[in-house]
Amino acid sequence: MKDTPYTDPNYKSQLGHNVQFWVGVVVGYEHQKEQLSNGNDWRYKVRIIGDHSDVDQVDEKDLSYASVLLSTDAGSGAAYKLRSARISQGDTVYGIRGPYIPTLIIGVEPRKRSTILHSGGKFKTLSGFYESLTNNNILSGEFNEQLGPATPGGAPYTKTKTEREPATEKLNELGIDPTQEGIVENVNEQITPPKGDITEDWSPGDHLSTDKLFDIQEKTKNKESPGRILFAAATQAVIQGIIEEETSKKLKEEANQATNEEKVSNSSYTVAGIEYDTATGLPFTYVDAAGNKYTSEDLERLNTSSEDTVDPGGTFRDGDYIPPGFEDATTIDQIFENPNEGT
Repeated sequence: MKDTPYTDPNYKSQLGHNVQFWVGVVVGYEHQKEQLSNGNDWRYKVRIIGDHSDVDQVDEKDLSYASVLLSTDAGSGAAYKLRSARISQGDTVYGIRGPYIPTLIIGVEPRKRSTILHSGGKFKTLSGFYESLTNNNILSGEFNEQLGPATPGGAPYTKTKTEREPATEKLNELGIDPTQEGIVENVNEQITPPKGDITEDWSPGDHLSTDKLFDIQEKTKNKESPGRILFAAATQAVIQGIIEEETSKKLKEEANQATNEEKVSNSSYTVAGIEYDTATGLPFTYVDAAGNKYTSEDLERLNTSSEDTVDPGGTFRDGDYIPPGFEDATTIDQIFENPNEGT
């Protein structure tokens, strides 16, 4: 077996020859801006203990880079399988190097709640926050331990992750019996919330999903829904974070085009059984004997102008339209206020 090549590659091969382990600290990001913004590979400038000291004259901008050897669950990027390297300035990292391999970072030492941040010294532990990455205090500290940091207003963890109680209440909410033995059947169906009917009429402010948004778009193209509904949905979708601003802009262009076509071809449209005037977006509230339809705006104009030749009759009282023949009627509100009226 000794004469068989490569039976012990770590010991025999050139790749494993004279491999050294090292420990160092990632220097401040201000000294590696070009790499962080434009560089390739995952690389960080590291001050390596032993190669450098607290009293040397090597400036941090002149330090060499160390590449990150990612774990298998981070992925190489092939088939879009990838996760970012989670290394921050001031982190203590461990690595290897050798005559035939580059200087590689193979791990990062987790910070502890007792870790003290420093702004001075060659091997200082800096805060991980830098420039646009600001500390918004969503956690109680920059550390990673079995008893993790607490959220604002919450009590710190007092049990390790292995000692915490199972989330039986949450399982019950999902319809899963936590006492059931064996494999849970049809788990996807049980934990998936029921979906609403996306073909139902939608109004601004209602729940909006991606499927519903594109249902509205399709209905607008088929002239089954007015352009103003698509415009409102495109606006709300950006606020909800469903689509980007650029997509919303394109949908609004489609909505405006549909609205212009509606004004030319249709004088009205119907939503949820209510007919609306295309020009104003107001519902029709009155139809006269000749079949003419009027919105509240039309009726108010006719009630205050003598130049119009069409008079549907009726009047306005406290902003409400009273149809012809009901001007002297007693309203239900008046009856409740004075039970003797109308009897």
